[in-house]
Amino acid sequence: MLGLLARIAAALAVYTVLGVALGALLRNQVAALLIVGGYFYAGETALLLIPGVNAAYPFMPGGAASALTGFSYLADATASQTGTAATSLLPAPLGALVLLGYALLAATLAIAAPLRRDIG
Repeated sequence: MLGLLARIAAALAVYTVLGVALGALLRNQVAALLIVGGYFYAGETALLLIPGVNAAYPFMPGGAASALTGFSYLADATASQTGTAATSLLPAPLGALVLLGYALLAATLAIAAPLRRDIG
């Protein structure tokens, strides 16, 4: 149980970094909230429904977080509704690395973009 809680905390930390980074990149807070909410609640789910594109789901932030936490409900429910095979998730350590990559990329962009904007 403690291991699962630690993996969930790690996924939440990455999502926090992603949210803060997007907030730093966009000057409009409402737009940042709509983009993050729309992508994570509707965008990845819609991409999971498209045959061929759903193979990339394990490498998206939601798929990597699902792999890290072992929560495959979304992929399983989508497969049962569409009658296709469930998208297999990455192993938990690889999911953690993918999430870490997203966090590092987002943090780098969030630091670099405002610095370029402020010079001038």
